[in-house]
Amino acid sequence: MSQDKDPLEKFYLQFQKFVQNNPNVISAARAASQIPESAKAIVILSPYSLQHIFPREWVSKSYKKTIVERPERLLAASMGIAAAITMYPALFTLKSSHNRLGSLHAPHVIKVHGSKWPNEVIRLCHEADSKLREGKLEVPESWNAGDIYLNSDTIMALKGSIGAIETGVDSIFNGPSPEHICNRAFVAIRPPGHHCHVGMPSGFCLLNNANITIEYAANTYGVTHVVVLDFDLHHGDGTQDICWKRAGFKPDGNYIDEADSTGYDDFEKKMADFPKVGYFSMHDINSFPTESGYATRENIKNASTCIMNSHDLNIWNVHLSKWSTEEDFLKLYRSKYRTLFAKADEFFKAAKLEMASMGKPYKGLVLISSGFDASEFEQVSMQRHSVNVPTTFYTMFTKDALKLAQMHCHGKVISIMEGGYSDKAITSGVFAHLIGLQNQDWIKEWGSEQVVKEIVRGCKPTWKPYKTKRNDDVIRVWAEEVIRLGRSMIPEFDDVIFKEKLKLEKAKHSTFDGQTISQRVTRSIAAARETGVSMNDRIIKNELNVERVPVKQLINHKAQQHKVPFVEQDLSSEDEEDNDYVYDEELNKTFNRTVEDITIDDISRHLETLEIIQDEEENENENERMVSQNPSSSSSSRSRTTGNGQRHLQSNGMYKIPSSTTTQHLRHSRNSRTIPTANTYQHANNNTSIATYDDSDVSMISHISTKKHTTRSGGRW
Repeated sequence: MSQDKDPLEKFYLQFQKFVQNNPNVISAARAASQIPESAKAIVILSPYSLQHIFPREWVSKSYKKTIVERPERLLAASMGIAAAITMYPALFTLKSSHNRLGSLHAPHVIKVHGSKWPNEVIRLCHEADSKLREGKLEVPESWNAGDIYLNSDTIMALKGSIGAIETGVDSIFNGPSPEHICNRAFVAIRPPGHHCHVGMPSGFCLLNNANITIEYAANTYGVTHVVVLDFDLHHGDGTQDICWKRAGFKPDGNYIDEADSTGYDDFEKKMADFPKVGYFSMHDINSFPTESGYATRENIKNASTCIMNSHDLNIWNVHLSKWSTEEDFLKLYRSKYRTLFAKADEFFKAAKLEMASMGKPYKGLVLISSGFDASEFEQVSMQRHSVNVPTTFYTMFTKDALKLAQMHCHGKVISIMEGGYSDKAITSGVFAHLIGLQNQDWIKEWGSEQVVKEIVRGCKPTWKPYKTKRNDDVIRVWAEEVIRLGRSMIPEFDDVIFKEKLKLEKAKHSTFDGQTISQRVTRSIAAARETGVSMNDRIIKNELNVERVPVKQLINHKAQQHKVPFVEQDLSSEDEEDNDYVYDEELNKTFNRTVEDITIDDISRHLETLEIIQDEEENENENERMVSQNPSSSSSSRSRTTGNGQRHLQSNGMYKIPSSTTTQHLRHSRNSRTIPTANTYQHANNNTSIATYDDSDVSMISHISTKKHTTRSGGRW
């Protein structure tokens, strides 16, 4: 694409059609001009991330489906982004990072990984294409070839991801201009990063995106303390491992720089580095990298570490539990999972005291490692241990992260996409996450099976609109608007994903000596059976005499030998009949009401809540300074409280949006669930009560002062 051409032009045109076709959102769309850019959440798209493509063309279709980390994940994310935009068209700013390539040798990459590891990745990528042409695996034997792959364009994808990260950080700290600084950003990139260690890849991850984000924010904008909140299904062992390096402990790995191998005391520790990072994760202890039957004792210990403000470490891990009803889950969330926020609050409070004692400025940031593979919509083969979260979780967790950021970081939150491998999980998860990122309410109808199913139809490369639709089928009409918006977000979808179907069809009919590859493989297997020679022996001896087939058969043999559980699963959106569709009149009516019920007043009120917390904290600090200088003048800058208890600040530039519309959908809960509003969590180790906060409380409360490789897909190698 030309650098001069706006990559979002197609999206803008499609968005105009969406507004024209949906009169009920026109007022909300027009309100975009009344809401300052600073009040919107920015969404960063990364077209270059599509260039990381599975390159082993000789493998069977069934094996290719085991490669779940694929470019199509960005298309599914775009569907979720589009769904959020259709609900709140005035609250999001879309930005493409098409003109920004980062560097694998940038200081913020070297600080995390050293120089040896990026150099090794670059070398392997440059050599990948020639190895593939020779029918060889492009990754070292010590890597899990079922999880990680490379091609020469992977370098471009990694540079593009770094550029997208930099764009996201710039947007929340600098912006195009002072009046266009957004406090909240979501960066949709791939491959994920939280399993990547200092000098070792793992679980689809080649660079640790979260820590690169942190270093860039520290180097460029002076961030001193960061909380990482990780809700991916899998433990972010790489991100946590880098926290140990930051604390001054000697890192492990095959590609560690000399600088990271010297200067340690007898206990392999030296002075801790800034920025200081606290890692707070909720995950399934029985999934990668702690899968039963494959996990090492060290990995299980790492995924269960809980330590606060000791040895320069702040790490807290919570394990996911099973639940039966959504009420059960909400109780779990309030009593167990919210502990992460109490611990993060503790980390920030200690950080402020530490910096004050040293006479140094404190500057915080909340980073969310947003993996959506814990979703109720993720494939069962990924969630082999029957623990997950409902879609509404992603809104709840994100809104709690906003509260944490308001208390300690002036509202600065950046979310980096991690896992999530089925179209439904990614689309619904991103949708709910973005609703939470703007402090709005998630409506359970939006996450119903039928609604999500309709949206992910757009992930099919050969998607076509329905030829006919019922006039009152609101869900299908809305879903097709979402699909058109999502598919128009990144022009490169056309070349990488939508044309892939044609490439596959051509590959099926490609011949070798008059035979297709599949025909030749089938005949070779039959010949092997007739002679009594095992298929594996024939592969090793290269008796098939087909350049690319032996490697494929060897990989499949290893997958079956180690019982890799993805071989038969189907994660792509294949064409399916519409015979099972049943029109749900009541769901359509309810869904329509949820959309029409969104009012400008309510949107504004939720956004003001975020601003009020920050401004009150700033005003209180200012009041303290003024009182110390002139006690009689303090009242002039205090906030006033109206009769209904809502605070309005006299001195700030509030963006209450004028509107004659009424507020309904927040006055009456559309989820109609009654949950206890206060809980305590008894920690198993010290039996200390940690008070948690309810949904109406804006504050965090804490009463505490204080290697073997495994494969993400479940096999060994």
